[in-house]
Amino acid sequence: MKPFLKWAGGKRWLIPRLVGILPNFKKYFEPFAGSAGLFFALEPQAGVLSDVNRDLINCYRCVRDHCDSVIAVLRKLRVDEDTYYRVRDRQYRCADKIRRAAFFIYLNRTCWNGLYRVNREGNFNVPMGKRDRAVELYDPDQLILASQILRRTRIMSCDFEHAVKGAQAGDLVYFDPPYITTHLTNGFVKYNSRLFHHFDELRLARVSRELAMSGVSVIVSNAAHPLIKQLYDGPFYKTEIQRASLIAADPQRRSVFPELLISTFPLNLREVDARAGGKMTVDERD
Repeated sequence: MKPFLKWAGGKRWLIPRLVGILPNFKKYFEPFAGSAGLFFALEPQAGVLSDVNRDLINCYRCVRDHCDSVIAVLRKLRVDEDTYYRVRDRQYRCADKIRRAAFFIYLNRTCWNGLYRVNREGNFNVPMGKRDRAVELYDPDQLILASQILRRTRIMSCDFEHAVKGAQAGDLVYFDPPYITTHLTNGFVKYNSRLFHHFDELRLARVSRELAMSGVSVIVSNAAHPLIKQLYDGPFYKTEIQRASLIAADPQRRSVFPELLISTFPLNLREVDARAGGKMTVDERD
């Protein structure tokens, strides 16, 4: 299944390559949920989905528990500037949890590049995206399927370290934290009300190592930065890949930059990428 949300920094480009090479697992954990692309692709029988973004978590919970009501609200919304800014600036702030979940989907699907950004007061302030084609605001069948998958899932709004407390040998954990080493130079810091600090990177590396030593399969995606690479010595494989950035407003300014996949098992992405037509540059090393 594909995710029903868009998310800046999401891994839709990578997921088809990962799905077929991940180890078997009992329970799946994704603590930095975002659009939960890998979660929905795997459709786990048991899982934990979490994020510190409470509006995002409310959206997932309402799709799980009140899917028909969320769809009913979405059905009444029009994709135009008047509706967009009325929802963003007035209705969203005072809505109940179900309407807020529907509004979250609406804003996510119609805002600029699916970006989630709040101001200092915590209010969503992304402008409406430019429309050169019709927007598919939602697919009711997709939301119903998402609801069924989410019913097998514990959904939490919490710190990543708390989210994986229950992970045991044979489980799979996927960490996809904010990439602060690149964001500190490209201005993305201002898009976040709570920055993922270097201290959090240190915690993440420690937690990943503790999970690995307990027999949990771990995969981490992060910026291919020397400071990040140094944090993951020991029981980890490192796979560097090149991918295109899609976040710049001007397509001509979108560049290719390196990312790092850190795992407790070999990914063999070079072979996978060759079968997929060689669209990534892959450098695998342990």
